[in-house]
This record gives sequence, C-alpha cells and structure tokens, in this order.
Amino acid sequence: MLSILSKTWILFFGYAIICLGHGLQGTLVGVRAVLEDFSFISAGIIITGYYIGYLLGSLIIPILLKKVGHIRVFAALASLASIAILMHSVFIDPYIWCLIRVFTGISIAGIFVIMESWLNEKSTNETRGSLLSVYMIITFVFMGLGNFLLNLSDPSKVDLFILVSVLLSFALIPILLSSSNPPSFEKTKRLTFFELYKLSPLGFVGALMIGLAHSTLFGLGAVYAKSRGFGNFEVSFFLVVITIFGSLFQWPVGYISDKIDRRIVLIIVTLIASGISLLIIISSYISIFLLFILLAFYAGMSLPMYSLTIAHTNDYLQPEEIVPASSAIAVLVGGGAIFGPLIASYFMTVLGSNGFFLFLFIIHLFLGLFGIYRMAMRTKPADIESQYVVLPRTLTPTGMELNPKAEQDNSYFGEDNFFEKK
Repeated sequence: MLSILSKTWILFFGYAIICLGHGLQGTLVGVRAVLEDFSFISAGIIITGYYIGYLLGSLIIPILLKKVGHIRVFAALASLASIAILMHSVFIDPYIWCLIRVFTGISIAGIFVIMESWLNEKSTNETRGSLLSVYMIITFVFMGLGNFLLNLSDPSKVDLFILVSVLLSFALIPILLSSSNPPSFEKTKRLTFFELYKLSPLGFVGALMIGLAHSTLFGLGAVYAKSRGFGNFEVSFFLVVITIFGSLFQWPVGYISDKIDRRIVLIIVTLIASGISLLIIISSYISIFLLFILLAFYAGMSLPMYSLTIAHTNDYLQPEEIVPASSAIAVLVGGGAIFGPLIASYFMTVLGSNGFFLFLFIIHLFLGLFGIYRMAMRTKPADIESQYVVLPRTLTPTGMELNPKAEQDNSYFGEDNFFEKK
C-alpha cells in the first residue's frame, strides 16, 4: 500500500487542491447569488446548470479520454474550470451563470473521472479499498476546508473568484509534472434503468431521491443559509457541518447495516432525516446553535443513504455485477440531482427560505414510506455476501470500479442473460 501511495501521492496532492477550490466555489456562487438579489428560482437554475454539466461530463469525458489521452484532457478541463469561475464576476446574470456552471460541471466531473481511472489503474484487488478510503478522506476534508476560504475576502468582490481560479490552475502543476504513466482507459459498463429497477426497485427510487436531496443540500445550502441572514463564517460552517458529520456517520451506519436487514437501516435513517428536517425549520426561529446541532444529525442520517442504497442493491448481485449496477445508480443520482435545486427553489419561492427543509422533509418521507412498502413486497436474500462500503457522493461511474467488493473483470450481462442469472 505504501509503495502505491509513494507513486500516487502527487496525484492526490493535485486532487486535494482541486477539492479545495471546488469546495469554495460552490459556496461562493450561492452566497453571491443572494448578494446579487437573484430570486430563489434563479439560484435553482444556476445550481441545476452545474449538475447538468456534471452528468454530461461523467458520460462524455470517457469518450474523449480514449481519443486524446488523460494528460491533455486533464489540462484542458482544469483550464476550462479556471476560466469559467472568473466569468461569474464579469457577467452578473443568472442565465449566463447557469451556462457557466454547465461548463464547470463538465470540467469537475471530467477531472474526477480522470483521477478515478488513474487510481483504478494503480490499484489491485488488495489495495482498492485503501485507495478508495484515501480518496474519500481527501474529498471530504478538502471540500470542507474550501468552504472556510469564503472568509478570506468579501464575496461581493472578485477576490474569491480569482482565488478559486488560482487553486484550479495550481492543481495542474503537480499532476502534469508527474512521472506516473497515464492509464489505458476502458469505458465503464452500466445496466439500463429498466434492468436496475427490475433488479432493485428500492435501489432505483433511492438513487433518484438521493439525487434530489443531496443536490439541494449542497447546491442550495449556501443560498438557504445566506437568505436566513447568516454571516459568511456561519454560511461556511453550515456546509462544513454537513460535510464532516455526513462523513463521520458513514461508519456506524454502515456497521449496523451489515448486521441487520439493510432496508430497515435505510428506512430508519431516512425517516429520522425527515423528522429532523421539520425540527430544523422550528429551530431556525429559536437558536442558530440548536439549528447547527440538528443539522449535524440530519447530515449524519442523510449522507450515508448513498452508500446504503448501493450496498442494498449489491445484496442482490454477484461481485462481477456490482460495477455496472453501481454505475447505473450513479447516473440515476445525477439525473435526480438536475431537478432537485429547481424543485426546491420553487418551494423556497412559495414558502420562504424554510421551503428548503420542507422539500427535504418530503423527499426523505417518501423514500422511507417506499422502503416500508418494498419490505412488504420482497423478503431479504438468505445468502447476502455484500458489505457496506463508504463511497463519496462525488464518485463518478468510473470510480465505482474502486469498490473493493467488485470483481476487477467487470463483465456485463446483456438484458436477456442478466435476467436469466437472476
């Protein structure tokens, strides 16, 4: 493991700098949208632009990698992301910002695809889990720290946009100077949505609901906090609480889900998250300190849902089927993420800023009730061999190959063969 890290540390270093800038820019754009008096609907459109780009990037960039190569594509994407963030300070218009965020989403998704495919190439069956853990820790920690950079300057000025651009450009240096050979790339195989639903209706619906909820939480979180009158430090702390506690709760939730019926755990955490959403609305009128405490528990229940959904789906799979199914879930989450900010912004327009958590309440409640329905329709498999694996929410379909429970030979079964295996 140490020998692999000694060969990949420079990749992780560059990735950490990217996460730092990426963590700042998401919060900065949300705060600046409020300062520019953009409506909630406009803010939702801007955030949706990013998730459209992210989904497109995760699907399109692998094609470019086979034609052009990792180094050139990475350099182009990092440059595009660096330029795009500066355009926010030049064109103060929500619809132009939406287009800019599409390009940002494509760039960031492409960078993640390249990083993950690079790690896939360097890993073995014995080291994939360890590399995934390092990748996840860097993602959570540095995106969280990036939020605190919001306090270095006034968000209404251009300074922070320049800082993001500098960070993204600086990240190019260690990776482009790396002596590590770029990997050969094979496009990740996926199940169709019909196959995924046939395999696991709860996994399918869970992926869609998670996309709606998590894109709202991270995309509009800064907009919600700023519209509630939070200061810049409180806004950044709001996002950091979500990131840190959402990651810390992954391990105890995962441990419990490996001991009992995973569907029960998924239902419990999503119903708890639903209830806490209402309590947060009440606490927002009482105490910001109480709000942050409740927010920490909400994040601890909500964020593990992604890994829980994939682990639940894997309960019905053979190891060689995990990557195609998990990749389909990642695409479905991306599709849901496109609509989450749009719908949530409508709730905020009609009901005020607390429509943010009311929307999250509905999403979690629906998933919990659907899980109860599915438990009544299907029994737990008797020979479960899968285990819960902590996966960062930013993981692209390419990164699903890092799952240590998957076979390295990602065979794909055509629709007929697939169902015959079942």
